Amino acid sequence: MKFFLEKIVISLQESQEQVVLALLTYFYGKMGAGKTSIAQLIDYCLGGDLNLTVALQQNFVSATLHLNIEDVPVTIERPRDSANVHASWIINDVSRDLILPARTASGIKIPDTEVEVLSDLIFFIAGKKPPKVRRSKLSEDSDLSRLSIRDLFWYCYLDQDTIDSTFFHLDPEAPYYIRNKSRDVLRFIIGFHQELVSDLESQLQNLREKRLQNLGAAKSLEEALKSAGVFSEEEITHRIHTLEHELDEIDNQLQDFRRSTLAVGLSHGVDILKNRARALSSQIELIESAIPDIQKMTDGDQRHINELMMLGMKFRRAASARAVLSGVEFELCPRCTQSLPQRLINCCPVCGQEEPIEGTHNLNVNVLESDSKARIAELEEAIMRHSDHLTHLQSQLVELKEEKLEVDNELNREMEQYDSAYLSLALVLERRQASIAQEITDLRRLFELTRKVKELYKNVELLESEESDIKRKLREARIAAESNRNNLDRLESLFLDCLVRAKIPGFNEDDVVEINSPSFLPEVKNRHSGDLAVTSFSNLSSGGKKTLFKACFALAIHRLAVEIGAMLPTFMIIDSPMKNISETENREQFEGFHQLIYELIPTEFSGVQIILIDKAYCEPPVGFDTSLIQTRYMTPDNDEFPPLIRNYRGK
Repeated sequence: MKFFLEKIVISLQESQEQVVLALLTYFYGKMGAGKTSIAQLIDYCLGGDLNLTVALQQNFVSATLHLNIEDVPVTIERPRDSANVHASWIINDVSRDLILPARTASGIKIPDTEVEVLSDLIFFIAGKKPPKVRRSKLSEDSDLSRLSIRDLFWYCYLDQDTIDSTFFHLDPEAPYYIRNKSRDVLRFIIGFHQELVSDLESQLQNLREKRLQNLGAAKSLEEALKSAGVFSEEEITHRIHTLEHELDEIDNQLQDFRRSTLAVGLSHGVDILKNRARALSSQIELIESAIPDIQKMTDGDQRHINELMMLGMKFRRAASARAVLSGVEFELCPRCTQSLPQRLINCCPVCGQEEPIEGTHNLNVNVLESDSKARIAELEEAIMRHSDHLTHLQSQLVELKEEKLEVDNELNREMEQYDSAYLSLALVLERRQASIAQEITDLRRLFELTRKVKELYKNVELLESEESDIKRKLREARIAAESNRNNLDRLESLFLDCLVRAKIPGFNEDDVVEINSPSFLPEVKNRHSGDLAVTSFSNLSSGGKKTLFKACFALAIHRLAVEIGAMLPTFMIIDSPMKNISETENREQFEGFHQLIYELIPTEFSGVQIILIDKAYCEPPVGFDTSLIQTRYMTPDNDEFPPLIRNYRGK
């Protein structure tokens, strides 16, 4: 990803400081002049944290970083103590600006995009798709999370505080979630996380989300139908047919009434209501008597399960005790301590009975447990069926009681308005007709819901099948990606090349560098001693070696990224590579490291910007193009070589 930092403008209480940056910018000088603050303010504009020095505490207002991202001019301004940044950019001669969070997302900021924070905006401006990785490395069903531009910056900004204490969070002592994120970054840069893997992971997450949505909707509808007393399409169909038959009978009766005059002895509507009330009472009584029986059966099955579990436990204890005592040789009676008489070979020396043979007189523990589990599963399934039946009966009971209440209320009204037999009966039948028609309409709607539940479950099965297929392809893609060690082998050779050219003591051209997945911790071995002498960041005794070791690895990462076109920002800030090294006592290492950078700038790093911050300046070699380098000597109290804040004189 093409990055070029043009300048940073620092707004202060009474002035404004502007620091222009070149392809190679070299800040050096005395401590307390604000060299490190330049790097920290650049990082602050790109979403980092800022520890204010005393000078910045008294003067700092805001910082504005001017940069180019994939040839798009961008300005990022961040006020002091602000969690937001103000970003401006120009694409196709169209200017845009946006205020958005530096780190913590708070919703989409650009419609129809995934831009929520500054990292997303950088990827958006660059026209790149943010890489996604699994949050959990143990589960294939883990959700995906985006790699932030801040994660990639670990290999772009080597800050002074941690340059000699941590190795890009790959150390075993690093928190596991940060260590896993750092490994993800290396997988992404090296190519272990290829575009195919990323696409398949995205497809898998989308399928998983759809499946869970369908499954959740199906279960919600199923629960709603159960609470309404509906358990299957067959029950609804049977109920609809019953009501339609009753509706036909009522229609026939009403037609007969309309075709004939009132006959003598015709039943009164009150009598029909009474008969209906009696029928409902009978049904209610049957259900109320059935409910305790079902509960009793459920309790019995549960007791049976508990007894089986207890018997199994007792049998296992007895078997364990027998197994323990089977190896004991009894010479005296365990009760009276007298000598035991002589027994036959296959007889118990204590009781004299014939020893039981495993599998004949006694049961095998595994067989017993298998049978017990099978029986318990059968009982649990029976309990589940009883529970569903009980829920169904309770729901039916509620409906019947409600209908009985309506019939009783209607009967009371009819008794108060005891009218002619014809009129009373017609009114009762018409009301019942309307009630049945409405119930049939409601049931047909529920029927559609049961079909919808089946459709959702079918979708879940199809999505599960697609998920399995994608998982298989993803496993194959990951294996294929990680089996290709070409880029990793190249990183090993580039790292050794950097170590040797930087002239770090103890490293030679015939050494062997090994970087293995998934740790990605580089180890340097002597070709002759092999595994007997392994050098890594953790066992380097010298702080100076640790600093150069880490800086060389970052240089190797950027060299590889340039070669393979990895999506790594093309800039490096190295703050104090000579932090623990005296440039006079270790002149060879001082010159060797800087010579390495001077050699890389016009060749492999022709598009990589480097900002060096150190206490001393190393002259470039003869013939180096000085137009590529910009230097600034800084002191805390000299007007000729002023500090970052020119008018500040203090601690």
